[in-house]
Amino acid sequence: MRWDADRYDRAKAPQIEAGKELTIMAGIRENDSVLDIGCGTGKLTLELSRLASRGEVVGIDPSEEMQRKAQEVSAEAGNIRFMEIAAESMDFTEQFDLAFSNSALQWVKDQPQALDRTHRALKPGGRIAFQLPTKNFCREFFEYTEKAIALLKFERFYGDMELPWYLPSKEEYEHLLGAAGFSAVNVFYRDYRISFESIGEIMDWWSSAGLRPYLAALPDKEQGYFSYAVGMQYEQNWTGKKYEFNFRRLFAFAEKEK
Repeated sequence: MRWDADRYDRAKAPQIEAGKELTIMAGIRENDSVLDIGCGTGKLTLELSRLASRGEVVGIDPSEEMQRKAQEVSAEAGNIRFMEIAAESMDFTEQFDLAFSNSALQWVKDQPQALDRTHRALKPGGRIAFQLPTKNFCREFFEYTEKAIALLKFERFYGDMELPWYLPSKEEYEHLLGAAGFSAVNVFYRDYRISFESIGEIMDWWSSAGLRPYLAALPDKEQGYFSYAVGMQYEQNWTGKKYEFNFRRLFAFAEKEK
């Protein structure tokens, strides 16, 4: 699947709010060398470079479209470089003080490999700060998507479909981090109440990320019908002022032993 980097950048997205919190929690120091895993369009990578003003930030992402946008966003920053690499394919050795990842690792199915490579990339005493959606992160997303498939009788398009996400529970991710060799593991949930002004705003967000695998499975002429059918389900979330629903994120912090 190709990413529409401009559309992703324009969409109102709750991962941005969570990413700002993650940046604060990460405790970035001005001399830190930082690895931004799944840097996307580079907005948070640029913020990392400002905080680590005397260090270096390396942003990796497997998407050519995202890399191109990130290069544009950070053109004037002198301490950022980008590499078109997937998390499970990176090959750094004891280079970074911090591995940071905001709402990206859910797209990595081979988590043990990615975490092993992350552990190797950190200096002794290095640390991680990750944020990603957790299992059943949004009840409405899954419920309304399935209803739209049934209403349109689109089951034939999804019979062999395997969703491209890894959505862990807190306990699962604690186990994976421990198995990868990390210590001082701290994994927890944070719940967000998300609001949108319109159905169009909701669908811009979902179509830029969560709905992409569902849309990719459809012929072009069917994609509009599907998006409309999903969007109409969100009328149930109208409060009289806004459309609101809950969203759960998983935050993970850990260290590499010295």
